[in-house]
Amino acid sequence: MMFIERVDVDASAAPDWAVETPAISHVAEFGFALTHPITLITGDNGVGKSTLLEGMARAWGFTTEGGTWGVDKAGAHDPLYGALSLVTGPRAKAGYFLRGETHTRVTEFGGRSHGESVLELTSRLIPNALYLLDEPESGLSAVAQMALLAQLHALGEQGAQVVVVTHSPILLGIPGAEIVEVAADGVERGLAVEDTLAYRAMRDFLSDPHGIAEFMAEWAEGELG
Repeated sequence: MMFIERVDVDASAAPDWAVETPAISHVAEFGFALTHPITLITGDNGVGKSTLLEGMARAWGFTTEGGTWGVDKAGAHDPLYGALSLVTGPRAKAGYFLRGETHTRVTEFGGRSHGESVLELTSRLIPNALYLLDEPESGLSAVAQMALLAQLHALGEQGAQVVVVTHSPILLGIPGAEIVEVAADGVERGLAVEDTLAYRAMRDFLSDPHGIAEFMAEWAEGELG
């Protein structure tokens, strides 16, 4: 049983720039049903992934800066306010919204790095709640991302609903999660981790790190020259 069952966007009530992003355009046309305990949204920069997650968070009742549900009154400052609507299940509201840009301002774990505070936070999350996480891998080493993978998988197994925006090929490997990839030409659902852009890019780099690095360095010199 999901906390959020479906997301819809009224294109006429949203800013033009938001509707022009592939993620918001897709939801406006088709809606976005959430059918798995863990949903992983990935894709290139600028396709509207974080805008969609922030709109979901505000519609649920989180403050736009992020944090624990119900702690502060949510403000009407996200670009999809009034345009994005949710179909919700009967479960009582509880959870956490991790917004990458403001996480360190709202977390209780002062004096710790971004990555350390994310791991400390996720280790304390309770199962019966909704978690919306925007790029939680930021600042985490590969080993720490594997630990985060285990934590999020355990939450999903124990009754939580988790929606993650991520570029991490490690987090995209969470067992049983639905992977949704947003590209400039549309949205594809139900991908295997091996078929995602993030995984394929990392695989190509690891297969020939020196060759890829030299190629990209030469490309950058040509762009700047």
